[in-house]
Amino acid sequence: MLLIDGLWFEFEGIPWVLYLVALKPCRTHQATFLDPVLLPGREGASRWQQAVEAIPVNARRRICAVVADNLPGIEKIARRHNWILQLCHFHLLLKLQAPRRRVRYTLRGGAVREEIYQSMRDALRLPAGKRLSQTIERLRRLSRGDCGTLRVKTVLCQFLIDLPFYRSYLAHPNLGLPLTTNSVESMCRLVREMLRSSRAGSNPKSLLLWTTALIRLRPTITCNGYRINRITLPFP
Repeated sequence: MLLIDGLWFEFEGIPWVLYLVALKPCRTHQATFLDPVLLPGREGASRWQQAVEAIPVNARRRICAVVADNLPGIEKIARRHNWILQLCHFHLLLKLQAPRRRVRYTLRGGAVREEIYQSMRDALRLPAGKRLSQTIERLRRLSRGDCGTLRVKTVLCQFLIDLPFYRSYLAHPNLGLPLTTNSVESMCRLVREMLRSSRAGSNPKSLLLWTTALIRLRPTITCNGYRINRITLPFP
């Protein structure tokens, strides 16, 4: 499976994105990073396609799934390559966490937003059945209200559209899909730490050289896939 994430930079007023990609076998808990790709311009489907095409052909042909945040164009990329798409749970719930940390009685619709958060968590993990159907229907009714704020309403409406991609790990238990992109996020943090302690990111060429060197020095990282009831099913 393919694990991906992007890091944003700006040089002389021009946005650049460092595209990080890692490959993980379905039956192991170790992901291996490939050399990063640095491209000018904002993140999007066409640029992610360039990053994907940089993966060696033999490896790319073996990819059957991609795990990512809800990035611009990621659904299009997955559909183009006939990959299963698993969207990151952590980034989704993080969008609702910030409002929940504040004092609740000062928030308009605080109780509703708390119910949305808990119901979304249930929708992510409940098996198919009556409880899941009831939870989704409740979320649909809530989405027709104000949800406390426009931001929460937008997150909820998009979640209902993308729900199947958040539940791919349940639809394909044999793959052991991770529920987050935290392993790639860990590499992003290492890159940021390197940049804070040196002038490695003074220009695009320097950034790419230093990041490539860092990844080649420590190319692997632990990445635990989700196992349903700890049962390993045969690979199709």
